[in-house]
Amino acid sequence: MPFGLCNAPATFQRCMMSIFSDMVGESLEVFMDDFSIFGTTFDACLNELQKVLKRALCWDT
Repeated sequence: MPFGLCNAPATFQRCMMSIFSDMVGESLEVFMDDFSIFGTTFDACLNELQKVLKRALCWDT
């Protein structure tokens, strides 16, 4: 995303919400480039983090 565009932050936010729409509210919160992953246990959080990172790598290509 080029810097200097007035709508770049909003566009990026919409993209992140679209990519992670099924996870938002369940185990993930997204605000711009910040991701908060939550779960009932530490292992659950690690599992959700693994899912997020796998999905992010798939969208990178």
